[in-house]
Amino acid sequence: MVKSFDIPEFDRFVIFVAVLILLYIVKPSKTRSIRTSDASQLLSRPPSSAGVFIAKSIVISIVIIASSVLIQYSEAIIDYENDQCEETKHRSKQHCDYRSYTSNDLTNQVAGFLLNEEVETGFDIGQHLSHGHGTDGPWFWLYYTFGGLVMLTGFRLAQRRRKRHLHMLKSIEAELRPIIRQLANDPRGVVEGRIQMPPTVQPSTPTSRERRRSVLILFFCGLISIVTLMSFFDFFYAMESGLNMNPRHNTEAVLLSAMALGFNISGHTAVKYLSATYPGETVSGFATGTPSPEVGRSDNAPNKVTSAKEVLAELANEMRATRVESEMLRVQLNETRIQVSSLESELERKAAELEAIQALTNDMERIIKQSEDSSSKNLSLMDSVLVGDPLFNGDKIDKQVVNDPKAIAKAAIEAYKAGRKDVKAAELDF
Repeated sequence: MVKSFDIPEFDRFVIFVAVLILLYIVKPSKTRSIRTSDASQLLSRPPSSAGVFIAKSIVISIVIIASSVLIQYSEAIIDYENDQCEETKHRSKQHCDYRSYTSNDLTNQVAGFLLNEEVETGFDIGQHLSHGHGTDGPWFWLYYTFGGLVMLTGFRLAQRRRKRHLHMLKSIEAELRPIIRQLANDPRGVVEGRIQMPPTVQPSTPTSRERRRSVLILFFCGLISIVTLMSFFDFFYAMESGLNMNPRHNTEAVLLSAMALGFNISGHTAVKYLSATYPGETVSGFATGTPSPEVGRSDNAPNKVTSAKEVLAELANEMRATRVESEMLRVQLNETRIQVSSLESELERKAAELEAIQALTNDMERIIKQSEDSSSKNLSLMDSVLVGDPLFNGDKIDKQVVNDPKAIAKAAIEAYKAGRKDVKAAELDF
């Protein structure tokens, strides 16, 4: 057993940095007052499939390495307890005081595996740290194992949400195909309500479970980074105390650095995958405002082959925009119907007046013809006459009109209307 010496300031530093990381992770994020939509879309964009595959491969490799170290460590504990119990001085009637991990009690097995400071994993870098922080104990490799498993479950959660969102988009696309064929025969079917559009697919945002998983992954990334740095600080301190570095130390340093770097890269890839936002189908997806320089350069860009899926998506957007316009047209249609109703009432009134004028014209022609045939007094516009006397025997018009044919005609129309009202009133009384 190599004699170890304590470095108490390392433990205090580990606790202090761990508290700072927890406060940074748990505190609510402050949104910036000025942030463009392009930047927010870039941050919420999921990683590529190749990046996810590489991250998963790195995590699986790290979990395999950490598990191998823990298996070798457990085998070393078994050998150590067996060697100690084989000596007769430690035996007492088939009972051995050194049997913890190899005992039948689960509590003793866990304590013998986690708290055994007599057996080491074989790593020299960080061996002078406490048992819970050093690379020569099981805790450091358990951090990698549990952190890797949590990260793999995070990838699983993110992949499940992505597949579910893509399935919803495909189902809506399948529902839109027959609607497009119906619109070819009935272009105004959506506006007039004969064709029903499928419900829109809302954007997919991270759930509370995925956010908690992201926080846990970041916690393991920070914890492993701190413990790895403390192991290197411990090794540098030992080198200043006179320790000579050999090729084995180089191999351990490269392995620990690569594992910590790969674990952090994979962890941040998993967090980005969990925090991704997938766009849905909304009318607000239309681009508005000042066109960006990229849009201005679209005319010079080479033509790309357009797929049927893109055409369907654009048609769906056009349908939803048309639905909004149809609602506005319905409001205008109701207003127009009110105006048409008032115009119809006015038209009926004018038709009644036209009928009255036509009837008066016929009566006037009949009276003039009778006056010409008889020797009675003719109607002369040059004289001062009472309109009611020669036309209606003074029943409805009794005002005097002097040399004014227009006034005579208007007075005759009013008399006819009054007579029609009297006739209708008499019919109602009857």
